Amino acid sequence: SGSDRFYFLEAYNAKTKSFEDPPYHARSSGNKGKGKGKGKGKSKGKSSGASEYSESEAAAMKPPKLRSLDVFSGCGGLSEGFHQAGVSDTLWAIEMWEPAAQAFRLNNPSTTVFTEDCNVLLKLVMSGEKTNSLGQKLPQKGDVEMLCGGPPCQGFSGMNRFNSRTYSKFKNSLVVSFLSYCDYYRPRFFLLENVRNFVSFKRSMVLKLTLRCLVRMGYQCTFGVLQAGQYGV
Repeated sequence: SGSDRFYFLEAYNAKTKSFEDPPYHARSSGNKGKGKGKGKGKSKGKSSGASEYSESEAAAMKPPKLRSLDVFSGCGGLSEGFHQAGVSDTLWAIEMWEPAAQAFRLNNPSTTVFTEDCNVLLKLVMSGEKTNSLGQKLPQKGDVEMLCGGPPCQGFSGMNRFNSRTYSKFKNSLVVSFLSYCDYYRPRFFLLENVRNFVSFKRSMVLKLTLRCLVRMGYQCTFGVLQAGQYGV
C-alpha cells in the first residue's frame, strides 16, 4: 500500500536475456501475504512460473470481478469488453437514449439500466436518495469498484462543424460530469474512453485538466491512443 507501487507487463529472464510473460503468481494482485518457512529448506524440485499451480489453484487465486458502473454506456460495447476479459460485472449502467439502453438491457439482463440524465442521478445520490422516480435502486458510495464510460464526443470529433466556443464547452462539460462521478464514488479503477482528438483538443487542455483532476483525487493515471484494429474491431 502507499505511494510506492509499480506496474509491469513483462518479466525479464536473465538466463535467456529476453522478456516474457510473467508467471501467474506475479500477475496476481499482490493478495498473498508473506509465506512461511521461506529460505531454508526450500524445495529445489519446482521451477518458478505458472506451472507451479494447477488450473483449480489458479482459478481460486483469481481476484473477484469488480462491481462496475458504466456511464454513457450506449448499447454496452465497453462493458462487454471488460466482461469478456473477466475484469468486471456491470451492475449499473446509465444511458439516456432509450434504443441503446434497451439493447444494453437485452444483452445484460442482470444490470440496472437508468435512462436518465447522469447529472440528475448523481444529485439524487448525493442528496441521500436510495431510489429514483421509477423505484430503481441507486448505487451508493462504496458500492462502485470500477467506473467506466465514454462521454459523448461531439465537442472533440473532427467531424464537428459547430466549433463555436459555447457549443464545444457545453458538449465537453459531460467530461466534468463523469469526473464528478469519480470524485463522489471514488472507485478503485476509473476508465474514460473517447475519440483520438480528445488528446489534442485545445492544445491538450481538456486532457491535462482531466489528468490533473484525477491526480488531485489521489489516483495514479495514464493515457494512450489505441488502434481499434489491433483489438479485433
